[in-house]
Amino acid sequence: MALIIAAFVAGRFTKRDGTGDNIASKEQVRERILVVAVGEHLGHSERMLIELSNEAPDNAKQKEVDISAEQRRAEDLLQENRLYRQTALQEGDAGLARVLDELERVLLDVAHSPEQVTPVQLQAIQKKIEARGILFKVRVVNKELQQRQEAREPAPAQNDSTKRERNKV
Repeated sequence: MALIIAAFVAGRFTKRDGTGDNIASKEQVRERILVVAVGEHLGHSERMLIELSNEAPDNAKQKEVDISAEQRRAEDLLQENRLYRQTALQEGDAGLARVLDELERVLLDVAHSPEQVTPVQLQAIQKKIEARGILFKVRVVNKELQQRQEAREPAPAQNDSTKRERNKV
């Protein structure tokens, strides 16, 4: 038992050769994590923007519309967005940083708007979202990130039975 524990501890503390491969793989893992995290962030942002764009008064006589839920989500997304935008700039991805910057401006508008807005104020917010085309841009960038992620993932290994089935056809 003592030998097993000693071998385990020795294995944990010994240095391994091949650190060059390790650095390259760390960069790839870091980029993969960024792509997944930003993709998830854009998905959450897209849902919030869609909900806000589709928000409407319940009836024509309603004087105020409650957007407090979207406002809180925008505040949460704003903090994440700043981090991802700065990281994209550091990584040299100017296109992603530009879209995240535009998204940040919309999130700021929503986060700093009152919890209860008049239908006219709501329409103004919705027109800003539409005029900037931010929802479309978020969708496009999110799709590009998904494609990037799929391109980096190795193709699944094929076993002999699949090859044989394909050869029969």
